[in-house]
Amino acid sequence: MAGTRFRQVTREALGNILREVKIAAKPTPKPEKWVFLVGCYNSGTTLLSELMGRHPSISALPTEGHFITDQFLKDYDLGIPRMWVDREDIFCLNENDEGPDVVRIKKEWGMRLDLKKPVLVEKSPPNAARTRWFQKHFENAHFIGIVRNGYAVAEGISRKGDPKSIKDGWPIEKSAWQWARSNQIMLDDAQKLNNFHLLRYEDLAGSPQDELNKVASFLGLEAFPDLSTQNFAIHERNDSVKDMNASSIKKLSEADIAQINETAGFMLDRLGYSRLPG
Repeated sequence: MAGTRFRQVTREALGNILREVKIAAKPTPKPEKWVFLVGCYNSGTTLLSELMGRHPSISALPTEGHFITDQFLKDYDLGIPRMWVDREDIFCLNENDEGPDVVRIKKEWGMRLDLKKPVLVEKSPPNAARTRWFQKHFENAHFIGIVRNGYAVAEGISRKGDPKSIKDGWPIEKSAWQWARSNQIMLDDAQKLNNFHLLRYEDLAGSPQDELNKVASFLGLEAFPDLSTQNFAIHERNDSVKDMNASSIKKLSEADIAQINETAGFMLDRLGYSRLPG
């Protein structure tokens, strides 16, 4: 009918009803362990999730968990892509917050996981601000934090972030603050977690098998199979595991480096990354 969206609205309504039926029919996952991979954007969470998903006892979500549940606000929908620290007030959750519908989240994620596997893995960068909440509501929750050189991360956020309100993308100082603040929250909250393991992107890229076997030990699993000859689809690349820091840092100007030092120097120091002259 002219001037209406009847067909579109009907299709959307039927799609929503079908989704609710599927959620209702889906059993609530009850794995031996829920594992949350947390860290700043561009820090290697996608690489780590892809690598961990190759373990025979692990099922990892195929994409970021917050994208496949309607219970968390998305940074992109709020106009702050890769910049959740701009709205800490709505992204941070702790054990005292009621938060979203836990059972619904588990079911929504369960539709994309192999529930026969004993360990279920989720990764979303904003979840670095929610670890204490997840610990309270997800059985036997384990957390793996990953950190990466702040210069490379800030460059990546500025290059990949695409805020519609800022013509040239995020300025480097905001990207540096996203890196510093998100790691600060993750590390401070980790002190209240029962099961937390921290690794560095540089170590993972340099010795993936060794770092993965440390992860396996942390999770009480057998060692990972040999992954040395395998390629991995990580964002725009399909390649073996490589440290991409140098190519990112090379794109920074002296002024960029100076701004990162000013904004995020305290976190570079805390994590043991040498400051570059700028």
